[in-house]
Amino acid sequence: MATFRPEEEDSIYIGQGAELTGAIKARGSVVVDGSFDGEIDCRHLLVGPTGVVKGKIEASTADISGYVNADIAARDLLAVRAMGRVEGKWDCGAIEVTRGGVLNGAAHVSETESGRRVVEEFAETRVALIEREEAPLALEPPPEPRKVTKLQLRSPLRSSRRSVG
Repeated sequence: MATFRPEEEDSIYIGQGAELTGAIKARGSVVVDGSFDGEIDCRHLLVGPTGVVKGKIEASTADISGYVNADIAARDLLAVRAMGRVEGKWDCGAIEVTRGGVLNGAAHVSETESGRRVVEEFAETRVALIEREEAPLALEPPPEPRKVTKLQLRSPLRSSRRSVG
C-alpha cells in the first residue's frame, strides 16, 4: 500500500477496495490504493500497487506503482516503479522508470531546473535510479522540446537494443 500521512493538510486518500468517479483538486497529496476515474489536480500523486487511475492527471510529481491510463502532466517528475504501468500520454519535467515499470503511449520530457531539483530530492530518500549530468556553469537557453517517437532502451545485462514505441 502507498504511504498516507493523515496529519498532512489538504490531502486525500482513496483506500483499497474504494471506487470513486469525479474530480479531485488538492494542494497537498493524493494517494490512491483503490480505483479512481476522472480528473486529479494535486501537488503529489502516489498510486499504490493496488491503485488504478483513469482519466486526466495534473501534478508536480507523480509516483506510480499501480495502473494508470490517463493523460499525465507531471511538471517536475514522473516516477514509474517496478510494478507500475502507465498508458496514455505523459508530459513531464523528468522521468524515472524502475526496472519492471511499463510505459506505453506518447511522451514529452523537457528537463527543467525544478525537475532536476526534484530528482535530487528523490535521490536523497531512495536509491537513485537516474544518472544526471551536473548543471552547466554558464547560463544557456533551455533546449527546444522535442517529440519522442521511438525510444531506444539498453538492458544492463545485454548490449542488444530493443525499441519501444
